[in-house]
Amino acid sequence: MRNQVSFLMAQGHPEARFYPIGMLATEVDIARKRENGKLASEISLMQLAMGSVLSKKSGSALKKELENLSADAE
Repeated sequence: MRNQVSFLMAQGHPEARFYPIGMLATEVDIARKRENGKLASEISLMQLAMGSVLSKKSGSALKKELENLSADAE
């Protein structure tokens, strides 16, 4: 349970140590899914960036993905 509280506090939940156990579990699940999605996105972009050195097709895919990400941020 201490690991879960520590994880949530690192994710921006300063009051996590006071959460009821059920809420703690739910918030940890949400935060882990968000963090895993972020990591998967970063890995995908890294693969596209490495591939773009070797192929124009990968370079185009990287450019398109970056445009999509910046459009989503607006």
